[in-house]
This record gives sequence, structure tokens and C-alpha cells, in this order.
Amino acid sequence: MFTRASSRADERAEKREYPPLSTAWTAMRQELLREPALAHVLFMRRPLGRPFVHMRSANIGSRPPNMGAQLLLGDAMGEPDDPRFCAGAVEFLVAALDAVNPAFAWVGVDGPATDDTNLDCVLNRRVRDSVREARTFLRGYSWTTVCPEELSVRLGGPGALAATGAFHRVVPLSAGGVVLQATETVAAYTDEAVRGVFEALHPVLPPGVPQFDPAHPELRYFPADASRFRG
Repeated sequence: MFTRASSRADERAEKREYPPLSTAWTAMRQELLREPALAHVLFMRRPLGRPFVHMRSANIGSRPPNMGAQLLLGDAMGEPDDPRFCAGAVEFLVAALDAVNPAFAWVGVDGPATDDTNLDCVLNRRVRDSVREARTFLRGYSWTTVCPEELSVRLGGPGALAATGAFHRVVPLSAGGVVLQATETVAAYTDEAVRGVFEALHPVLPPGVPQFDPAHPELRYFPADASRFRG
């Protein structure tokens, strides 16, 4: 296995490479703290193939509250039913975000590696609107979703979220917010689990009736208007 990592300070800057990441992590961490426009870390298997984990960070609008992070587990990773692998991915996310109150983050296999979330696509929301309202409406949800403190409070806090029964793990972050792991493994994230996550989070989800997006047929979502959902 090997990694490929890069960052770009802004849209006009040259891409900065960090191979191998194991020896260049300190330099990349400093770059991430400076809020680059875009950063990628791809975990690859030899011989060269599609990445089985792709971490993507975007700084939309160059303002700290608008940072977004994704951990996209590739469809060829071969371990969606491995509890240890899946637990490790969530632990990585918790460790990476514990010192901040993130506006949003997600881990899954069901979304585009872009600034759009699943709900941005199926509700036809502009990314800038989605980001601007991230502490008013949760931007999306997936196998693992990071909910900011402001929305966690509206949902009753980590204890109330755990009591819904919709999540395998509920992990509060030290600086605010909560990491919500729907099922033990990615493979177990069935349509029934998707519905459970929607039902638990619908009070803070954006309004609108989701519409199938042919450009992203892999997207997972529950087809109901969160503002009108009554259970």
C-alpha cells in the first residue's frame, strides 16, 4: 500500500505534492492548518489502481467555519464488511476533528468526491448556500456523519441521538459536535439504516423533496421532505 497526497493553497497556486505521506505528514499538517483551497490524501494498493480510501478537504470561501471534509471509501477497497477496518476509518475521523467543532463531515461509499453532498445533489442545492447554512441545516448524511454542535443541541445532544437507536456509535467531539456511525460496517448500511438515520436527523435537515440525480446514481438518501416528515 502507498499514499498520494497533495494540496493547493488557492486556485492559482501550483499543486504541492507530499510523497510519501508517512515522512511528509508534518509538512502537510501545517499546510492544512493554513486552510488550503483543496487537499487530497489517497490510499492506494500496488500495483496502481483506484484508491480504496480518498480523504478530501475543501476550504469553500476561505473562511474557517466553511471547511468541509470527506472520507470516501472506494468501491474497490474490498473491506466494507470488515468491522476493524470500518472502526479504524471512524477513529481516524474522530482523531482528525476532535479539536474543532466542524460544520460538516462524512464517511461513506455513496457520494461524489466533490464539494457537493448527497442532499446538495438530490435537493439541487448550491454548494455555497449549503455551506453558508451548515450550522442551520445539516448538509447531508451518510454511513458516518459529523453533526456540528449547534445542530446536535437542537437534536437533544449525544445522549438523545444515541437513544434513537439509529446509530451504532455516537462519539462526542471535545470541541463540540458529534460523530454518528450508523452501522458497524459500511456493508450493513442498508436502506433500512438510511431511513433510521433520516428519521433521527430530519429536524435539522434542509427542506425539499429529493429528486433522483442521474449524474450520481450511487447516492443514498431517504425520499421524503424532512420538513414534512411525521414518522
